[in-house]
Amino acid sequence: MTSMGRRLGISLFVSLLLAGVVISQGALWWLERDQRLTLSLQLRDDAAGVLAALMADPQGRLSLDTSRLHPAYRRPLSGRYFVVLLGEQRWRSRSLWDQQLEVPAEPGVHAALQTGPADQQLLRFRGEYEKEGQPITVVVAQDYTPILHTYNQTRTVVLVVWVVVLLVLAGVQQWLLRRGLAPLRRARDEIEQLRGGQRHELSETVALELHPLVVEINRLQRHTEQQLQRSRHALGDLGHALKTPLAILKNRCTQELAASDPQLHALLCEQLAQMEANIRRALGRARVAAGVTASNPFSPAQDIPLLLTTLEQAHRRDLDIHLEMAPLPAQPFDRDDMLEVLGNVLDNAFKWANRRVRVAVHVVEERCADNEERKQLILCVEDDGPGIQQDRREQVLQRGQRLDERAAGHGLGLSIVSDTVAAYGGKLVLGESALGGLRVGLHFPHPL
Repeated sequence: MTSMGRRLGISLFVSLLLAGVVISQGALWWLERDQRLTLSLQLRDDAAGVLAALMADPQGRLSLDTSRLHPAYRRPLSGRYFVVLLGEQRWRSRSLWDQQLEVPAEPGVHAALQTGPADQQLLRFRGEYEKEGQPITVVVAQDYTPILHTYNQTRTVVLVVWVVVLLVLAGVQQWLLRRGLAPLRRARDEIEQLRGGQRHELSETVALELHPLVVEINRLQRHTEQQLQRSRHALGDLGHALKTPLAILKNRCTQELAASDPQLHALLCEQLAQMEANIRRALGRARVAAGVTASNPFSPAQDIPLLLTTLEQAHRRDLDIHLEMAPLPAQPFDRDDMLEVLGNVLDNAFKWANRRVRVAVHVVEERCADNEERKQLILCVEDDGPGIQQDRREQVLQRGQRLDERAAGHGLGLSIVSDTVAAYGGKLVLGESALGGLRVGLHFPHPL
């Protein structure tokens, strides 16, 4: 939501800035054009005034009467200048001082500014007249530099004011966006809580525009939970349906073959054990793949101590049990799956430990293969027992493999644990414990 609001704000700011620049520059250009037109009319009047200052004597010879000129033409570098051409004669204003005024090649106002005295930018007008039967060229010019400076300052002020106005508008717009997108952020948070098993459905007290979407999500959630429940019940029924025929084969058929054909009896027992293991593994994977429901999340703070108490009562051994666990909320993993995983691992630890068992639960950040930091939920079980040699650790993860044939069981515990952890996108890591025995690490992706 935040990035969408930021993108909207940036796009709006840029579009308004460009629109403001174009409009303001266009308005200033139009005003400058109007100002040039006004000055052009004024230059025409000035040329007419200079022409009127040419007086003829009784012999018809023309001379310039400076007393009839504007005082600015007599003040040096005043910004107003003229040149009069009459045959070989040339009159120029006193204001030019010792500078020359370049005469335009064509009559009329010239849009291109000409550099004049003191680096002034001059707007020039050339007029062609006739007086007393004699052709006369009058060139007048006016300094355009103050107007250029004024327009440049105005352009800067307008741009700064527009940017300030846009910043204020952007702040107001961001506030309105955050306020308008707040229902979406709340819906996103509730969806995360729904996925994490912290709530059963989304609150339908939302804005009118979001209400149909929330209602459909709640319907989908209820439908998904119903499908999951039906799938779990079907898997349970299938498991019970398969256990009965297998039990009959193991109890009756194998007993009859034990005396008559010991070799076939051994082969049948082995195959039945593998079938039972395969069925158990397949049902476990299917159940894990069904996912977690909101009503049955795994809560480490409540479930792990309860599991430890149950195992202590079952094994009845004088062991030093040490639990290290930071306060954690309910996790989006199925409680039954996690209890089965931890139960297998802890059962092995209780079985092989000499005196000490240590359980640690914490969340850490790990660097993944794509070089991104991601959080991991790690459940670590350690004991001070004999441990497992490094070159034999992979063997115990294979189904039916055991390192000690004297202990009860079928060698399926760690293989089932590995399958369940992998189904959740995690991994099972076997290592050497600081206590001297085996260290079993269960690494799960931590979405909360």
